[in-house]
Amino acid sequence: MSEPVFPTPEAAEEAFYAAFEARSLDDMMAVWARDDHVACIHPLAAPLNGRAAVAAGWRSMFGAAGRFRLQVKAVHEIRQADHVIRIVDEFLTIGDETAPRPAILATNVYRREADGWRMVLHHASPLQVGAKAGADTPPVVFH
Repeated sequence: MSEPVFPTPEAAEEAFYAAFEARSLDDMMAVWARDDHVACIHPLAAPLNGRAAVAAGWRSMFGAAGRFRLQVKAVHEIRQADHVIRIVDEFLTIGDETAPRPAILATNVYRREADGWRMVLHHASPLQVGAKAGADTPPVVFH
């Protein structure tokens, strides 16, 4: 079976989040560049560098995660001929929760390759660090 082709960074991003929500490691890794020049940083975690480490990180996350839904809102984009940086807010709803959790800010970087666009970086970070739910602490926002 051949790997999917992503004709645009938006198509790669859509496949990334579909794989994320489905907890499909095969579909997730099909979005990532095939070389070792990739990195992933999950919220409040150490960087994962290279394909093997990135795959291990997603495998661990998918194995530990229960059912969840994910909504994504684009915040900013920087577009170059061979790289696109997309900054998004991610909103996760876990299990039987009825409302999404506080936003996670993510930076997704895509690189144009011979057969289309592939992800080379996903860096996710909470917008609000150290506050308890319902606290009157203003969120920490990074620009």
